[in-house]
Amino acid sequence: MEARSLFELVASAASRFEDKTAVFGEAGSLCFKEMLSGALGVAQVLQQAGIGRGDRVGLWMEKSPRSVQALLGILAAGAAYVPLDPRAPWRRGRVIAEDCRLSALFVDEVRLPALPSLVEGLELRLLVVDAPRCQELPRLSWTPFSSCVASPPSAQAVPIDPDDVAYILYTSGSTGTPKGVVHTHASGLSFVRWVQERFAIRPDDVFSSHAPFHFDLSISDLYASLGAGAQVRLFNSTEAMLAPHLVRALDEDGITVWYSVPSILVSMLDAGLERRRPRRLRTLFFAGEVFPTPQLKRLRRALPDVTLANLFGPTETNVCTYYEVPAQLEGEAPIPIGKGCENLETFVVDDEGQVVAAPGQEGTLWVRGANLMQGYWNDSQRTARLLQTDPRGVPGMACCTGDRVKLQPDGDYEFRGRRDHLVKTRGYRVELGDIEAALASHPEVREAVAVPLPDQALGNRIVATGVPRAGATPDGKSLRVFCSERLP
Repeated sequence: MEARSLFELVASAASRFEDKTAVFGEAGSLCFKEMLSGALGVAQVLQQAGIGRGDRVGLWMEKSPRSVQALLGILAAGAAYVPLDPRAPWRRGRVIAEDCRLSALFVDEVRLPALPSLVEGLELRLLVVDAPRCQELPRLSWTPFSSCVASPPSAQAVPIDPDDVAYILYTSGSTGTPKGVVHTHASGLSFVRWVQERFAIRPDDVFSSHAPFHFDLSISDLYASLGAGAQVRLFNSTEAMLAPHLVRALDEDGITVWYSVPSILVSMLDAGLERRRPRRLRTLFFAGEVFPTPQLKRLRRALPDVTLANLFGPTETNVCTYYEVPAQLEGEAPIPIGKGCENLETFVVDDEGQVVAAPGQEGTLWVRGANLMQGYWNDSQRTARLLQTDPRGVPGMACCTGDRVKLQPDGDYEFRGRRDHLVKTRGYRVELGDIEAALASHPEVREAVAVPLPDQALGNRIVATGVPRAGATPDGKSLRVFCSERLP
């Protein structure tokens, strides 16, 4: 029977590969049986607290086998998980926790000093802490994570409807408040199955999990892999920044499928990837930003037998187009973003509202299909701007991505930029207004502006400047500290 939820997809694979390693990394490893048992233990604790379908549960933990158990357990309970950036300031996490009204929160030891500030005033029904010592929490009622996985659970996964919310990923918002992108089990499964089918994912694969869980690349990393019985090599946030370490792990851990932003791959090339070719790597995905062509040529030469694929799409659509890099790259122009994924419809609409049919014409990319988000959390107006009636006159809704593209003679799309103030840096889509709002909220700043400067390594380096209020003389250091407490 075909899985109706992301949890069912993973649980089905776990039943076939019980004793095989499922996830591994610096914090240890779990076989499929251990991973599933722990997830059901988490689900049991959530259910005992009255948390299930319709609830949202936060995850404020470093990436590890236990955090994977937590994610799967949240899904097994019927709730939706909301990953909080473990490296972002606690104020950012609190804004998200308040916005989506978390019912429970999972947190690890590193986050304990800031935990009281983040949860103060929140109406949490459950707080689960993964730490051996919790003396820092004298006024908080909490449950140790170890108790969730200490004994075989009696709970079973609750029945889940494909249209139930599976996860909410918060991205940069133009008003200074992050916006929550709501995905259902149906949209997640549609994307994951496309990855599995298009790239022939097998049980003997080993996936990298380089992107953090609050980043949309993690959906493929976790579910396309585990759902096929493949293994996942988890990289925590410290490892993820160490290019020489990544080059070694890519080879020594036998990774076959890698997925990251181009800037990481450029760092890995500089750290010796060209000299130490990974022995098992067969497929490499990159996404999130334009790959500088000279650097992409280096990667192509270093990995001549590896499938290189440029995956494109905002968090709202999962991946919507893709392009396989040819063996020989000509010229210096950026590669295209390719054609629409086989499980979606993609089309281009010009500024007059007409569908583009002729090569050479430019317009906005639209997407229609099962990959699309349900909407933005608690923001019907923003949702209505993105999910609109299909402009072709076909009944149903389509997503206006805001990405400008040009149709090429071979049917590929060439990315031409954005029609708004959204820019890419380090693979993240960032609203310049988010930065401007944070800087302008400083008591000594009257107004602020942020601008992107092209950067070969980062895609864009964002520079912000502020106009001081009358009589005020804020210094750059204090402004940077102020913004670092509010922005990731």
